[in-house]
Amino acid sequence: MDINQITNKEQKLELAKKIADKVDNGQTIGFGSGSTSYLTAIEIGKKVKEKELKIKAIPTSKEIEEVCKEYGIEIGNLLEDEIDWAFDGADEVDTNNDMIKGMGAAMFKEKLNMVNSPITYILVDDSKFVDKLGDKHPVPVEVFPSALKYVSVELKKLGALETTFRGMTENQNSILDTKFKNIDVSLEKKIKQIPGVIESGLFIGYNVEVIRN
Repeated sequence: MDINQITNKEQKLELAKKIADKVDNGQTIGFGSGSTSYLTAIEIGKKVKEKELKIKAIPTSKEIEEVCKEYGIEIGNLLEDEIDWAFDGADEVDTNNDMIKGMGAAMFKEKLNMVNSPITYILVDDSKFVDKLGDKHPVPVEVFPSALKYVSVELKKLGALETTFRGMTENQNSILDTKFKNIDVSLEKKIKQIPGVIESGLFIGYNVEVIRN
């Protein structure tokens, strides 16, 4: 990722430094994805080197994993390690702290970290807040490739106005960017119940603390 191309870089860097202050020796931390998480991983890496800390990271993307390795942070895994806390960004956050995530295509691993962590700090600059989910972004849905056509039909039965193929995840699954007029609290579970859906970018009702500037 080109740091010079990151939008709202100064706001995101302030958030990154706030989270780096929370790092303590011996912790296992879930590292999110996206530009804010990227900056945060760098700030944590700097602290780890400066203070000679030993921590483990559970990264949600190869890009973040590479940053961790660059700074000598050990890579853990959810089969063997318990997360002390996690951090991540978001594409949209509403007034209930419900979110759309996954425009960077890592929603499956991001959700795994979130459900395995006692608390996840969500780092968002002012541009990410919305009155209603779906105002700015579609809901990304990770789909097993051969189920793409079936899932698209089923999503429209749930009220999707359109589904657009975006590309592939690191897990080699397809992404359908799905536009809904209305998103209610039941939609996340309904999407997940469709055969062929791996995960969605709806994060509703999770234990998070939103950190903003």
